[in-house]
Amino acid sequence: MPGGTLATVLNERSEYSLVEEYLEKRFLERREWKTALINKSFGIVRPIDKHNGQWAKFTRKGRFRRPQTMPSPSGAGSDPASGASMETEQPKVPVEFLHEFIDITTVAQATSWVDLDEWAREDLPVASERRLHELVQNAMLVGRMTPGKYAADGTLTTDFDASAEATVTLYQESFTFDPAPKYYANGKETFADMDANDKPTWFDMRNHWTRLSLSGAKLVDGNYICVCSSSFWNDLLQDDDGGLLTAAIAGGMKSAIKGLETMKTFEYAGWKIIIDDQPFTEDPGAEGVRANWGKVHSALCFGKASYVWVPLGDMRQMRPKFKVQDITKTGYSHSIGYMLPYGIAVINPDWCLVYKAYVSEPKPNNFNPANVAKQLEGFGV
Repeated sequence: MPGGTLATVLNERSEYSLVEEYLEKRFLERREWKTALINKSFGIVRPIDKHNGQWAKFTRKGRFRRPQTMPSPSGAGSDPASGASMETEQPKVPVEFLHEFIDITTVAQATSWVDLDEWAREDLPVASERRLHELVQNAMLVGRMTPGKYAADGTLTTDFDASAEATVTLYQESFTFDPAPKYYANGKETFADMDANDKPTWFDMRNHWTRLSLSGAKLVDGNYICVCSSSFWNDLLQDDDGGLLTAAIAGGMKSAIKGLETMKTFEYAGWKIIIDDQPFTEDPGAEGVRANWGKVHSALCFGKASYVWVPLGDMRQMRPKFKVQDITKTGYSHSIGYMLPYGIAVINPDWCLVYKAYVSEPKPNNFNPANVAKQLEGFGV
């Protein structure tokens, strides 16, 4: 950078664009999206090309009608092509934006180029990735959450992930977001019907696998995917499956042993279990509201291509936008802000579902409700 110092660059208005260009390139260098739900193997990843509209359409295909016999006097008999129109729907997924800023003080040099580089290359991608992960959870649970809002001083003015907004108008166009079907532990009909004894069971899991299979959901490497918390998984390890799980482990099944050793992935009964260290949890009596480690945890179960997301940092789509701005009259304090485009939605509800249950241990280690922000730091939020 010209001058070699942050103060020199930020005090030269003509060089602001260099800062923006630098941060954009540093962010785009980092493309390691690792959360379970932001994974190109599971959802549909489709960039929206720049200047190609504010939303994308995805085709949800139904079934062909059965062939019919052509009437006389044509004499053609059975015609496999007659009446074979396929039912289709086209869900629309709009582009939305994540945005945030970081303050820079040029006089006190509170922020150095090292700090900015780490923020753009490490902190920002991880935090963005985590938020996209949460937005996929929101899509599965309720379709879409009403966006929250922060005040200029950083205080929370409206709650995040607290109320569903199934239909929203963006770009003068109406969009409807479909959630995944919801099921409750032990066959309970509603969220309110569950109590603390309604833990995850393999009886339920086998039924959920069958539901997805009957719907024609596509397998992922021979399994359906279940993204759940470690609490959820540990309750399943109690083995209510007639001893079959225990026998599989005792029999030396490689995937079982490896899964138990790493507590990351486990394949059993047609499921690939993936541990989510930041699951969607709810408090009793508050369904559809993200809690700070509530007693009810949600497992997200799906086949391939049941949901879609627009990847951040893909050069084919709209790039993230950074802006360096003077935020004081004196010119000695600045902010660097960004806007990141994204699009997330469930496009085939038949190929995914949410399984809710109470868990034996809902809270993380040393959880302190009075200091939730600090607890979330370890998760890159």
